[in-house]
Amino acid sequence: MKKLTRGHVILGLFLFAALCVLMVVKISSALFVRPPDVRQQEVIAEGNGVLPPNGNGLVQEPEPIVQPPPLVPHIPVPPPRPPLVSGAENNPIPFYPRFPLEQALTPIPADPWDMLIFPVNQWRDSRFELFSWDRYPEILIIDLATLAIQERFFHRLAFFVEKAGFRGTLWHERDIGHLHGWNAHNYQASDLANFFQTARRTNFPLLDEEWELEAILLRSGVLALDTFGYLIPGRGAILTLTRESVPALRTRFMAHEVFHGLFFIDAAFREFSRDRWEVFPEFGQRFLKTFFAIQEYCLDYEFLLVNEFMGHLLQLPIAQVPWFFGQHVPGRLFREGFAHALPERYELRDGVRFWPELSDLFVSEAEIFSRHVYERWGLVAGRVWRPR
Repeated sequence: MKKLTRGHVILGLFLFAALCVLMVVKISSALFVRPPDVRQQEVIAEGNGVLPPNGNGLVQEPEPIVQPPPLVPHIPVPPPRPPLVSGAENNPIPFYPRFPLEQALTPIPADPWDMLIFPVNQWRDSRFELFSWDRYPEILIIDLATLAIQERFFHRLAFFVEKAGFRGTLWHERDIGHLHGWNAHNYQASDLANFFQTARRTNFPLLDEEWELEAILLRSGVLALDTFGYLIPGRGAILTLTRESVPALRTRFMAHEVFHGLFFIDAAFREFSRDRWEVFPEFGQRFLKTFFAIQEYCLDYEFLLVNEFMGHLLQLPIAQVPWFFGQHVPGRLFREGFAHALPERYELRDGVRFWPELSDLFVSEAEIFSRHVYERWGLVAGRVWRPR
């Protein structure tokens, strides 16, 4: 064996030390340095401006870097106030009653016929008595002692809601007091809310009776207050008639107004009435529009037009429809110079003009409406009370 020299020993020790250092470095890397995962590789690459390849070896487009929004203090926001009915703006003054709510009458549930014959000496208020239809309590009926008292409660409402040239505006009695309103009235919740909210917003000086009416409507739920104290529609309607009308007119008005009440609360009935109006012959529409125009109905308010079309068809028993639409109404139009709205042919019956074409048309349509309300509610044209 060849003898090792001092140089060989020194070289061997050097190589052994180098090998030990290399082994220590490798072991440290394995223990303390983990290779980055795929997502870490992507982050590192994005930070260096290099796009990592996708699984197909293609260069991926970088995802946009979304900066987090700056931190802001949380400020509670109140829920939005429900919108008011059309035409009414925000009222800057919180609600307060102009008439004590606890003093407003609450309605007596009753059948419409019982309302007609309810003794006046049993009224709780000498000016009027307040009822609700026992079948549909959201429909209020107010029976007033005289037309003059009714005017103080409802005259301005008639012009605000229904009169041509006046609708949507509040008028002082000095401007409209000499003009005729209605012998009986009907108003839905949304129009009532619009009227009173407009009066409050503009600080309009309503009569005491009108503020009393607002309190009645609030206490009965036809009007309501939202969480901010603003007037909004509740549910239902209010209808009126007076003891000053003769009995035959009172029964006609009761039927007419109660069918309006059903129109207000029943969407399907409104749709049925609108469909019937749309297929109603043109000469019949022209005749009715002329009749409504001379009564100063706002014909641009289509809801009102359809409502009155229905109400006039159902206000009388079928047996009386030929007289009303064949003689009474066309006779009035003829006398007042509106013959152009009438069929050319008429005949004399007992010396009185009679238009058979109008009579036949309206009898046929009234029968259609009467069948509909009978199938839906057990009512018929000219009768809104229980059979007697």
